[in-house]
This record gives sequence, C-alpha cells and structure tokens, in this order.
Amino acid sequence: MNSQGFDPKDLEEICSRKPQKYKMKKADYKELGRNLVLGVVDVALGAVAATAIAADAVNNVSNKSSSENDSWEQGDGWDYGNSGTGFYIGGYRIK
Repeated sequence: MNSQGFDPKDLEEICSRKPQKYKMKKADYKELGRNLVLGVVDVALGAVAATAIAADAVNNVSNKSSSENDSWEQGDGWDYGNSGTGFYIGGYRIK
C-alpha cells in the first residue's frame, strides 16, 4: 500500500466500472419524503430553541440594574463591569 492509502490497481478497477443508474422505488420516495419532513422539523425546533436561548440571554443582560453593574468593584475576577465583560482586579479590567 502506498502513502496515499489506495493501491493503483484498485483505482484502475474502480475507474473502469460501468456507471450504474439507480432507479428509485415507491418505498424510496416515501423514505426520502419522511426524512425530509423530519429534517425540516428538526431545523425548525432548533431555530425556536436557539431564539428562546438568545432572547433569554438578551433579556438577562438588558435587565441588569445599575447596582448590579457597580457590584463588580466589590471583588476581583471574571465579571461584567463598566468596561465590559472581562477579568477585573481592583476595579480595573485586565486585558
């Protein structure tokens, strides 16, 4: 086996095959339709969940009172302060 992972003889054999046509049967169309509907439902539910999560996050940030925003000066660490979210020591954001 060479470094590419394929033996040249195997590649020649694969390339020399006749192209095959696949004919879909009634059951195949039913399965394809079912999978399409399930996929659309999954995407829709995911979009609704993502919207709910994003709305909750925006609501939490917008509802922070000024007293909560000023509380970052109480301690050091990762928090949201006057200079945005970051790591604060002694009331100053460390970059």
